[in-house]
Amino acid sequence: MKEQWQTVISADQKRVAIDLKELWRYKDLIGLYVKRSFKTIYQQTLLGPVWIVLSPLFTTIVFTVIFGNIAKIPTNSIPKFVFYMVGNTTWNLFSNNVSHNNNIFRTYSGLFDKVYFPRIIMPITTMVSSLLSYFIQFGMFLFFWAYFLVAGAYKPTLAMILIPFLWIEISILGTSIGLIVSSFTRRFRDLQIAVGFGLSLMMYVTPVVYPLSEAGGYFRLLLLINPMGPIIEIFRYAFFGSGTFELPFLLLGLVETIIICWLGLNLFSKTERMVMDTI
Repeated sequence: MKEQWQTVISADQKRVAIDLKELWRYKDLIGLYVKRSFKTIYQQTLLGPVWIVLSPLFTTIVFTVIFGNIAKIPTNSIPKFVFYMVGNTTWNLFSNNVSHNNNIFRTYSGLFDKVYFPRIIMPITTMVSSLLSYFIQFGMFLFFWAYFLVAGAYKPTLAMILIPFLWIEISILGTSIGLIVSSFTRRFRDLQIAVGFGLSLMMYVTPVVYPLSEAGGYFRLLLLINPMGPIIEIFRYAFFGSGTFELPFLLLGLVETIIICWLGLNLFSKTERMVMDTI
């Protein structure tokens, strides 16, 4: 009688090897780590998960005062508060995915060398966790958005149907950039510091605190080839009916996201095979 093996261990020479069936078998582990990430971030804090709402709320107030009232940057007739809030919360979804994944090998090194599980679970966990936090912030945005909508401040457009797909694109883009950086921070720890600085700079070449209409020439082109630029502009176009819908550059951003995702998965797969020898 031929023996039937339950587990087969083999050398996988593929650069990107993601077994979806195996990931499904570990779905309970993903759920466990999503819950754990919430407890870890907000444990021993006075307000706990309330910070998920307070942080973007305070940042939006600061943006409204500094950029809206003092600098008097135009917002295309959109109420300043919701103009900055939609840009701020959308940017947070991207930056959180980058920040939470840019040192993933060092963060989970103690776990990686003790038990086997698909390592890609950890980036997936942080991506899901960031999305859950974002949905809470998005609910807060919808509250203020509905208030001004009832007041007749703007009219939404059918582009709102694109929003769920853009959430996925933002999450994949941020996570992939985080994986690329994480593949290098295992050796060069100072890159983790550079990430925070780089995200701050990138925010200002993304129309978060100003509309795309205020940019011209080469700077406008720079904003449009930045994958996050057209995305944030479409968020404003969808919810406020004001702004630009740059479909060619939106598609370009999608292609850029796919390339960055492929590169991130390649580096992650390559690094995970040698990670315990270098950390």
